Amino acid sequence: MPDTTEADPSPVLTLPSGRSHPLFLYGTAWKADKTTPLVQAALSHGFTGVDTACQPKHYQEHLVGQGLFNHLQENSMVDRSRLYIQTKFTPPNGQDPSNTPYDATAPLSTQVKQSVETSLKNLNVDYIDSVLLHSPLQTLEDTIKAWKSLEQFVPHKVRHLGISNCGFPILSALYSSPAINVRPSIVQNRFHEATGYDTQVLAFCKEHGLVYQSFWTLTANPGLLRSKLVNGFAEERGWTKEQALYALVLSLGREWENGGGVSIMNGTTNEETMKSDLKVLEGMGGVPDGIMGEFVKLLRTQ
Repeated sequence: MPDTTEADPSPVLTLPSGRSHPLFLYGTAWKADKTTPLVQAALSHGFTGVDTACQPKHYQEHLVGQGLFNHLQENSMVDRSRLYIQTKFTPPNGQDPSNTPYDATAPLSTQVKQSVETSLKNLNVDYIDSVLLHSPLQTLEDTIKAWKSLEQFVPHKVRHLGISNCGFPILSALYSSPAINVRPSIVQNRFHEATGYDTQVLAFCKEHGLVYQSFWTLTANPGLLRSKLVNGFAEERGWTKEQALYALVLSLGREWENGGGVSIMNGTTNEETMKSDLKVLEGMGGVPDGIMGEFVKLLRTQ
């Protein structure tokens, strides 16, 4: 549920630990050699969270770290604790075999350890706010084994754990497993029609106070962007249809009573869009209940 503090006037979400989580995370996938300046630009324009992965196939994690370092060096008044930094452990089947950032022939626990240690070095930080399991492994047993390996870093080197690209059955089984000691705090999934807009997962997150991170929010939803509701709401607010859809998706989590809520992965490479997207947060509290009701109906009929 959105919260505000004197130290950070922008709306934030609350993780099960009580710590804050931004409504927007800057996504760094596929940024290649432009990663560092784009991370610096996003942070300079007001993003307070950055998402990456220890997966050279799609992310340049060390360049994310350089962008974070440059930003902190150039802005002495910005404290590391005000930034939310997230990365992922990507299993071997999601890596480029010729450029895997750990020993893919080693036991799974060693792979996880090497990946997290590489991320800490790449990002040049003492701790990481959250590490996600980039996807479930081939079996629930192996998924839990990888999770337990990640637990060894909590709470000192890693503050929170989460999972990405995860359906409801695996999420429910992982969360309720007596074998784990650290429950998921975050679920990062593609938000789109093919999964029914993750209705079950969203309900689970709401019940347990988890943060749901939506990605491909614009790319995977051309139908929503064309809809009369989204365009009408955009016109009413003087927003673009993209801004309007962001506001509506974020507002899906505004009444969650147990903390958590909905955040969005935003990977724009346009600095003007970075600024305009962040303006959405200023109007988050004023999305009418009637509009939200119609938006939920729209999701159910897409």
